[in-house]
Amino acid sequence: MIIKNKYPVCEFDTSRSPIIKPTDFLEKTLPSKCVITFFRKELEQFVEDEKLPVIGYLHSEVLDIPIYEYNKSNDRICITMPFCTAPGAAGTIEELYAMGCEKFIICGGAGSIKKGSKVGEIIVPVAAVRDEGTSYHYLEPSREVECHKETTDYVISGLEKLGIPYTTGKTWTTDAMYRETPEMIELRRNEGCITVEMETAAFFAVSKYYDIHLAQLLYAGDDVSGEKWDTRNWNHHMNVRSNMIITAVKLMEEL
Repeated sequence: MIIKNKYPVCEFDTSRSPIIKPTDFLEKTLPSKCVITFFRKELEQFVEDEKLPVIGYLHSEVLDIPIYEYNKSNDRICITMPFCTAPGAAGTIEELYAMGCEKFIICGGAGSIKKGSKVGEIIVPVAAVRDEGTSYHYLEPSREVECHKETTDYVISGLEKLGIPYTTGKTWTTDAMYRETPEMIELRRNEGCITVEMETAAFFAVSKYYDIHLAQLLYAGDDVSGEKWDTRNWNHHMNVRSNMIITAVKLMEEL
């Protein structure tokens, strides 16, 4: 049943029978545990250091993303990268889930809209403001979508055991990185958001739709909390990124 609305993005179809499903053309070949990272260079170094084999691919017309296997403990874990933006994020989870992955920890970076933040601060998002379009095809319209609480609580507990400082809070998921105006940033900050990115609402929506165990780690990167953009050389903090991959793998080993 389609719930009509004046605006197409707010129309919702309750049907769970789409014409195209990843299970129509993908088989369950992957481990149930999966780490996803946005950090390509650091992942490539991790793969080289650990000598990880390729066990599959995420395919697209533009590029194919390799899926690696980490098997240093009792459980097999696959590690890969996502397609970017909310549609890409949703498609990534859909296809990995169809291939057998059931538990996800995602690590990436985000712009900071919290005044006084420092590059490299770890944030565990507990909710995302849905300022994108993808999540509205999985969940009825609402202002926010919450994380998978059980998995997020586990990640928080794991960070505490590892002695890694972190902050919890809301994130603002937007479709338009070049439309982050000072007024909109202030509005989102007043809603309780401390970061801005382009995927989390979609990750959380797909997780909720399928009841998939999923949590995310972000690190505070560039600063958009003021009147001017401060890159803070956020994409050159290799140690932060490498450590986040290692941390996500450690957490996944016990999940």
